[in-house]
Amino acid sequence: MSDSEQTLDDFLRVLRASGLMDPDSIEQALAPWKDQSGEVHLGASPVPAAFHKALLDSSQLTAWQLDQLRKGRHKGFVLGKYKLLRLLGAGGMSSVYLAEHSVLHHKVAIKVLPVKRVDQSSYLARFEREAQASARLNHPNIARAFDLESSGAIHFIVLEYIDGIDLYARVKRDGPLEVREVADLIRQAATGLEYAHEEGLIHRDIKPANLILDKRGTVKILDMGLALAESDEAASLTREHDEKVLGTADYLAPEQARDSHKADARSDIYSLGCTLYYLLVGRAPFASGTLTERLRAHMHEPPPNLLEKRPDVPTPIAELYFRMMEKHPDARPQSAQEVADALTAWLASNATPRQRERTEPPRRAPRRTPGEGPRRHQGQVVRSGPGSSSGTDATPGSNPSSAAGSDSGGSSITGRAGRDPTGSDSLANRSAAIEGLPWIDTSVAPSAANRGSGSRAGRTSGSGQAGPQAVVAVGQERPKPTASEAARPQLQTSWTDIQIIGLPILFWILFLLGVVAALALGVAVIRSTG
Repeated sequence: MSDSEQTLDDFLRVLRASGLMDPDSIEQALAPWKDQSGEVHLGASPVPAAFHKALLDSSQLTAWQLDQLRKGRHKGFVLGKYKLLRLLGAGGMSSVYLAEHSVLHHKVAIKVLPVKRVDQSSYLARFEREAQASARLNHPNIARAFDLESSGAIHFIVLEYIDGIDLYARVKRDGPLEVREVADLIRQAATGLEYAHEEGLIHRDIKPANLILDKRGTVKILDMGLALAESDEAASLTREHDEKVLGTADYLAPEQARDSHKADARSDIYSLGCTLYYLLVGRAPFASGTLTERLRAHMHEPPPNLLEKRPDVPTPIAELYFRMMEKHPDARPQSAQEVADALTAWLASNATPRQRERTEPPRRAPRRTPGEGPRRHQGQVVRSGPGSSSGTDATPGSNPSSAAGSDSGGSSITGRAGRDPTGSDSLANRSAAIEGLPWIDTSVAPSAANRGSGSRAGRTSGSGQAGPQAVVAVGQERPKPTASEAARPQLQTSWTDIQIIGLPILFWILFLLGVVAALALGVAVIRSTG
């Protein structure tokens, strides 16, 4: 039904059937168009534009919902506990909507499998595998999946909604970014990738549009659920529905262009190198020509010289870019953590004094051997956002705080928690973080205090104050004892000396008295018998 053909009565009928508004709210919105008898006097007339505007202004409907209602559609606005607010994106495999929980009113993203795919068991199996893959990843740089649900014949995944802008749109809006911000953005993405790789998942489609920057300056990797798991079963499900090369041609590694299922962690690193180039230059490295020509360029042509387009890029960043863009995987950085470490080191060495105060050496996640299975959640997120500093123990995956506090907000991410790499995980340092244990001496010798920022007792918050759990900070001078407190050790020492000297003397006295008593008893017995 076209908008011009829809009367007010038609629109109200569709609106009531949708369940988007309760009857009282609808009647209240209609009040200006009712006559004195309370009847709507424009029922057979086209819907007044002012009525549509009133619905939007009252926040009863979103623009997307109103557009669907004007087309005569009233189904599909509610899925289980969620009300769909607007369409975020659509593709052949799924559509993604912004939705709101009907009770808690928090925003989520809903990924819906098309109804026509439900009867195809392999599509449904792949959709479920995507949900499982996303749900097992819990890291501040990866968008999370919360649930897999169905409503009638509709199957959908409940995902974390990130209020931000993807890096492709950011560059289109603002142009090429500053070097320091790019270094921090790529560092964050590499940190999230390292976590996913350690969990046995390869993304295969890293590109600026799949990296979203939230309001706090934290990068989140999208579509991690479409990653290739290190299992033949998951790979076969993906092969069955490969109608095109998996991955975006502008950011595709050479080995992935030859066979999309030969990708490994180093393929993601190549794609991240292409993304780094895009953020600094404003276009992909091989963006010209047909799909075939671009794939051939990835396989055979040397990467474009970054310094020709951006002569302000420092040598360490340019060298890292060229390494990430090597044609052979063995010539690239062998882990995403290696990329993150290189960028963290550069950010730290080029930080202002204020930024350097918040810098900690990066923690490297333990590497898996080729035959070892994926690691399961070895750590959790501490926090991320402006001014936050790193810590240990939290929710998936935190890593050292941004070495320099990036221009984009200085987001702080932490890596998987493990043994302190500085070797300062001593009894004194551990007990310093535990309140209510007065019998443990939490003082630390000067040598221990100099072990570095890895010492838990010596950590400070982003504001420079001692952490809330610290009982005695490393190097802090203890208060002088009072006169009564000073006398206690002397009294304890005197009593101890009396115990050491007096107890043996008392023993011998008692022994001699016993001997004398025995002799006296013996003499008395002899006399009585004589």
